[in-house]
Amino acid sequence: MIRFLSPGFAWALAMPALILVLYLLRRRYLPQRVPSVFLWRRSIRDYAANRPIQRLMKNLLLPLQLLAAAALALALMHPVIPGGTAGRSILIFDISGSMQTETGGRTRLDTAKEKALALIANLPAEERITVLTAGDEAERVALSAGRDEAEQAIASIACGRGGADLNKALALAEAIAGEKESGAEVTVFSDAFRPAEATLRGAETALRVINVGEAEENRAVYSLTAENGRAYARIANFGGACRVSLTCEADGVLCDARETEIPAGGTAGISFEIPAGAEAVRVRLREKDALRADDEAETAVKRNAARSVAVSSDSVFLESALRVRPELTVIRTGEKALSPAGEDASLQADLYIIGSSPLIFTTKLPEGGYDPSANRFGVFSWAEEDLSPDSSAGEEASLQITECPLTAGVTMKNVFFRGIRPISGGRTAVSAAGEAMIAYTEDTVVFGFDLHDSNLPLKYDFPVLIQNVLDWLTEKDPKAETGAAQFLTEPMPIGESDTRDTAPDYGTEQAAAHDGEQGRDLTGILLAAALLLLLAEMGVSRYVG
Repeated sequence: MIRFLSPGFAWALAMPALILVLYLLRRRYLPQRVPSVFLWRRSIRDYAANRPIQRLMKNLLLPLQLLAAAALALALMHPVIPGGTAGRSILIFDISGSMQTETGGRTRLDTAKEKALALIANLPAEERITVLTAGDEAERVALSAGRDEAEQAIASIACGRGGADLNKALALAEAIAGEKESGAEVTVFSDAFRPAEATLRGAETALRVINVGEAEENRAVYSLTAENGRAYARIANFGGACRVSLTCEADGVLCDARETEIPAGGTAGISFEIPAGAEAVRVRLREKDALRADDEAETAVKRNAARSVAVSSDSVFLESALRVRPELTVIRTGEKALSPAGEDASLQADLYIIGSSPLIFTTKLPEGGYDPSANRFGVFSWAEEDLSPDSSAGEEASLQITECPLTAGVTMKNVFFRGIRPISGGRTAVSAAGEAMIAYTEDTVVFGFDLHDSNLPLKYDFPVLIQNVLDWLTEKDPKAETGAAQFLTEPMPIGESDTRDTAPDYGTEQAAAHDGEQGRDLTGILLAAALLLLLAEMGVSRYVG
């Protein structure tokens, strides 16, 4: 039984009818007076044949042209007959938070489902279809299912609030394809997946990427903390400059509302007052935008036990960031009190902040105290002197942020450094030009730069970064009444909120070639037949002429 993989070209079957109409409606010649038509008998026959709406006369050109047009129309519909390798399709759906972006009242996931159902409708009834989802983890929704079961599985797919690890899904698809003797066609439905990001390496597996959605402006609540009578929210603006209004609810009751201006592509921080006994806080953006899922966040209110911090640094910005935490008692000290020669046994603190470049936060001093002349601290080491960064090392484009507890809610946009000390050891949180600038372990965080030689303290990121450091190092203290903030509605990753990022489709030609494995392709035969018929028509027209 013949199937058509591109039935949308069925309109081309009207071409033979159009040719027939042209034969019936031939043009008329203009009347002219002549002395005699004795020598023009043949012209008289042509004149009779060109009269409109009359019985068709015998003409060999007409059937040749009709057959050529019909062959070309059928070739456009891409016909196949049963045979060849049985087709198998694997569909991967991006279910990241950004797939909830709306355009014209429809989400990107809705559009992806619509395109997937249209693709399935053109597959043969015997096609085996696997449906996968790509969120933080890759999951199988349907395995080697029929068309009806696959359609039901696609209808049940819903978006999450996190990102999408499409490479994990591609690895799973490759493993599934490798279980069979023949390759499969993998189709990814996403909103910004690019060919360079694909790691599918199976030579027998065709890859197609269908990206859906249009670029949209969006605003997002991407960070929220609450403690000690105050809540702190960070708002990102992925669009033009605007004014936004936010509401703050404590235990479901409105307690505060604020407005703020956000520059184009910028961020803003807002502080809210909350009741002392509040257990949970929710912050909402009132203005509607393309992605509603990131317009709110809800967190439990943290209550921390009193702690002491010994500070040897003289940074005013640092002390201001510490004062935000009223449970912290700041003890001013000098580096000599922490050095081996001047060890002060009576100085005990929950957290020590030492030096300037590098700036060290630690809950545990090394045995023998801190030695400022050594270029190392625990597992960390650094250059003897500050290094002048390359021309691009301190620019926004060269800063790489690793997703970790220290960088939650931190963008590092438009942050520059006059000098840095690349850090070795520990885990990297922020790097510049491939060199670690902020590194950490379970009990120590090291900033490989002087706060006085950077504009970071003037940015919204600075207090957020310091609070993250304090949370990381002090909330593991057994004296703390509660641990880290528990998000009831967790903020969406900031990368998912940038709905301006889109990408073109990829691999459509490769996938079209793979469609031939679903049966014996007749397209080439029909194209050849149409060409031969046209050549025959040319020969006959010359002979008749």
